Amino acid sequence: MNPDSTPQVAIFIETSKTFGREILQGISTYSRTHGPWSIYIDEWGPQTPLPEWIKSWQGDGVIARVRSRQMAERLVELQVPVVDTLQQVPDLEMPAVSTDDSLIAKLAFEHLHDRHLRHFAFVGVEKVNWSHRRRDAFAKIVREQGFACEIYSPLSRRQFAESWNGGQEDLADWLAALPKPVGLFAAHDLRALCVLDACRRRNIAIPEQVAVMGVDNDDVFCEVVNPTLTSIAHQAKEIGYQAAALLDQLMRGTTPAQPPSPVPPRLLIPRRSTDIIAVEDPAIASALELIRRKACDKISVSMLASQVNLTRRSLERRFIKLVGKTPHQIISAERLRRARQLLIDTDYTLEQIAQMAGFSSAAYLSVLIKEHENCTPTEFRQRP
Repeated sequence: MNPDSTPQVAIFIETSKTFGREILQGISTYSRTHGPWSIYIDEWGPQTPLPEWIKSWQGDGVIARVRSRQMAERLVELQVPVVDTLQQVPDLEMPAVSTDDSLIAKLAFEHLHDRHLRHFAFVGVEKVNWSHRRRDAFAKIVREQGFACEIYSPLSRRQFAESWNGGQEDLADWLAALPKPVGLFAAHDLRALCVLDACRRRNIAIPEQVAVMGVDNDDVFCEVVNPTLTSIAHQAKEIGYQAAALLDQLMRGTTPAQPPSPVPPRLLIPRRSTDIIAVEDPAIASALELIRRKACDKISVSMLASQVNLTRRSLERRFIKLVGKTPHQIISAERLRRARQLLIDTDYTLEQIAQMAGFSSAAYLSVLIKEHENCTPTEFRQRP
């Protein structure tokens, strides 16, 4: 690349999904602050082929979500730096920036385990590398914690290959045979929607029998379905920004000493599809449900005990035995979850958020954010 010329960069990333559009925003931010770049971009979907003009294109670099080995080979033929933002193809030797699938799996397990579920399952996307990474990491965590993880493997099942409807029927049969209640982690939101459909086919209650969650937090998918879908949000803008920075280095002829670290997920957004407290003790189940609904109303442990007709000492003893935490710890965690959500979703001041989340003061909330997130509330709010 001529150092005095404007870099010509082609971007092949889905514009049809929230995740892809946010990656593009991150690329745009880098280009504005470190460019300018001359960027080619067009409407792009998961099945859109590379354009024919790419064969004769005289550009300087490419950022893409590489979906197949064939696509990778065509991009390599351009003989310009290419950065992948998907890592879907196994053993693809191509510079890449992607999300941290191990941390996604950890976040998923912790959320389902916090619902006090003791059975776990995973439904993924076959022949897709990022799905396999999430599956393996989730199963490993589940087993390390002393539980079993059921994994749906459609390629070994005849009906799945016959038709979409046959695949859904097969998935429904598999779901019906799972021990209940079960916490199910789907590789991404679209696969989670398949699970919701399959559950309806067998009248399996969500979340009472199967608590379902996905990944991507695409609001079109997560908010429209019934029940609304719990999902994990990526730091997609950060992925785009880092991919652009990596491409910039490569176009300048500099090879990084180490590949970029995977980008951790941003946040888990709980919705109705995992709104379950799987505890056999009716009083403790009621107390947990009250905490979920009333934690931000400054409910106290004594008030909680009175609501479920237990002494405070008995309530605390049962919590430690069944949940492994005190009622106060559960209340504090729920308030902190609410505060995090308000920091991300609103422009309210820290004082307003502290009051809405049930904390005594903004100063105390600030201390907790620093303790749990290793940053100030302002820095947390400004994360990509």
